[in-house]
Amino acid sequence: MTYQNSICADAGTAHCPCALAETGDCLICSRLAGRDECGCSWAGVCVYNEYIQNDKVVRNRRESRAVPIVKKIRYGGDLLVMVLKVSKGFALRAAEPGSFVFINSSGENDFFNMPVSVMKADVENERLYIALKVLSGKTKKAAEATESIQLRGVYRNGLLGGGTSELAEDRKNGGRWLIITKGIGFAPAVNLLNWADGRVSADMISDLEKVSEEMFEDNMRECMEKSGDNINLRKVPLQEIIPSLSGEKAAVYDRIILLASDYYIRTIAEKMEVPYHKLVFSNNFRMCCGEGICGACSHVDSAGKVSKMCKCRGSYEVISTL
Repeated sequence: MTYQNSICADAGTAHCPCALAETGDCLICSRLAGRDECGCSWAGVCVYNEYIQNDKVVRNRRESRAVPIVKKIRYGGDLLVMVLKVSKGFALRAAEPGSFVFINSSGENDFFNMPVSVMKADVENERLYIALKVLSGKTKKAAEATESIQLRGVYRNGLLGGGTSELAEDRKNGGRWLIITKGIGFAPAVNLLNWADGRVSADMISDLEKVSEEMFEDNMRECMEKSGDNINLRKVPLQEIIPSLSGEKAAVYDRIILLASDYYIRTIAEKMEVPYHKLVFSNNFRMCCGEGICGACSHVDSAGKVSKMCKCRGSYEVISTL
């Protein structure tokens, strides 16, 4: 799967200009990318002007801060839901589809920074729910935290694909979705369905390999209560349902939402011949700092263009090269 990024997820938000403006790597502004001419196609507020007006200083960085751990819920030995106390404004921003945050159990060591999808944002009670599968150093360290944890965000590009720009319209007009998840990929689906607030009809197929049914049921309960008969839920291994998928089935849905590994995203999207404007999928690409500074997320396409995938916005083209 080839990802094309011609615009930045932070463009036009409170976090623009970002640190890439300071390093001469802005994804929008040709002037801030080291060229002498203005050659951008950005139709929003001029990024260069904002940077100059700010005295060439990035004034609204996402900073890590310690937040209290309200509760930890364990499911077996390697599954954990962590409930964090955040501000109402933070929870409101995190309730948007595709939101994720960086957490760090050690405030002094950036090696332990890791991105985690928002599973639920309880705005009224100022709570943030994240789900972890405890596998190695970073997740083990996070699972050991007791009183507080470092939190940075909110980041918005956890969902990619042409269909992301249509989700709000579906929510407004009552669209029909097919949601397919595998493992911990159900977590961003919970946030998406809570945001939809029962206003869409959704067929959801979930493969619970490597996650417990108890964890799934506990965190899907509120979605089901909000949506009632609007959610049709099946729990089945994806390998069993893939042979029955087809382009005809894709035609009946407004959006096809795939929250799994890239292998399953590619396989299902190809099998169903999903049109680009219907496709929404999880951003599983290389993420390190979240800001495009370290370059670990860089991707070079066939034309030699370098894109920084941690800044990729979901409304831009994704081309399957299977």
